[in-house]
Amino acid sequence: MSWATLVAWGLALLTTATLPPAWKNWQYSRAVEVEPTARPRLVGAVIPPEVYARARVGLADLRLIDDRSNEVPYLLRIRQGRASRAWREVRIQDTGFYPGRYTQAVVDVGAKQPLHNSLQVETSEKNFFAWVELAASEDSQDWRIARERAPIYRFEENGLPGNQKISYPVTHARYLRLRILEGSRPFEVKTARVAHEVVEEPERAPFGSSLVADAAAPAEQGRWVTDLGAVAVPVSEVRFEVEQREFHRPVQVSVSQDGQTWELAGTGEIYRYSVAPAGPSQESLRVTFSERSGRYWRVTVFNRNDAPLATVRLELYATPRRLVWRQEPGVTYRLLYGNSRVKPPEYELARLTDAKALESLAVARLAAEEFNPGYVDPQPWTERHPVVLWVALGLAVAVLTVLSLQALRKPNPPAA
Repeated sequence: MSWATLVAWGLALLTTATLPPAWKNWQYSRAVEVEPTARPRLVGAVIPPEVYARARVGLADLRLIDDRSNEVPYLLRIRQGRASRAWREVRIQDTGFYPGRYTQAVVDVGAKQPLHNSLQVETSEKNFFAWVELAASEDSQDWRIARERAPIYRFEENGLPGNQKISYPVTHARYLRLRILEGSRPFEVKTARVAHEVVEEPERAPFGSSLVADAAAPAEQGRWVTDLGAVAVPVSEVRFEVEQREFHRPVQVSVSQDGQTWELAGTGEIYRYSVAPAGPSQESLRVTFSERSGRYWRVTVFNRNDAPLATVRLELYATPRRLVWRQEPGVTYRLLYGNSRVKPPEYELARLTDAKALESLAVARLAAEEFNPGYVDPQPWTERHPVVLWVALGLAVAVLTVLSLQALRKPNPPAA
């Protein structure tokens, strides 16, 4: 045996770990690396993207065991973030069109109303893009600029609902003055509503999958695609890096299991613009959407009649899943996965753990994946060997057919 072969066998042995008999139906495992502790404490380890390719959908087969082969309760911490808002319908007054300048509408929020920082308008316009200015006032006489320049748009012809919400600093102001900075024609504002929006940002992390430009994209679009393979990580965000100084482009994100049939995952916009010539830029380079899993991803930027964006880089982001458990002194741990038959576990740890305690977890890490050489497939024998089952069924049918033909050919006994 050559030296290279011996090295290869040695490396193979390093990546295997025989699990206890009680856990023979789990195909893969990872040792947990964590600093020793003198007293029980909560620790957390991020699930690597590669685990999703081996584990069941939703990570249903994850099990944590200690060095005595005991099952250890855990919870999966997922910081999705949240946005709380309660919309209130408001009255529109003093509308008017000033040719060559803007359309104006004054919104009366009402007396002694709660704080607000978001205004959403409804218009009958189907396909439009416009810049707006928003001012606030307590008496509808003295106005202060709350948002000097913000975009609103909708492109129904491209299946893009767009954005008709304007955010601004929190205020008690009773009146809001909206100016749609489009002077060529009137802009209809049908209804409006306000809310106090409180946003808790989600935790996001890239997982090393950059998108590449699709040369087959139509001339009026920029399109990027990627193949995640078997790594079924739930994706919830696309981030852009764009060198261009000023732009505003609608974005559509699609997902597919086969690269042929595409489903809409989300829509949004990316932009960068300057409010004043020497002032700082306003920008948004992220498109977020509800979590979706899929092998193929496609991101489309609608350029319309503008030149394509130059030097664009895109990356998919996901909300990490963090395995959390109570570490005991002198105990080591191992994560198991790769069992096609088990259901998700149910532990009381999630109900007993205070949310504040999850903010100060000790950090653990999952080591490299190891194959279980003692693995036993938990599927029934008939499911693991369907060919044998079908062959046996075919033989049985053939035997029955032969016996039936023989019975038909056998002469009837002579009549008495």
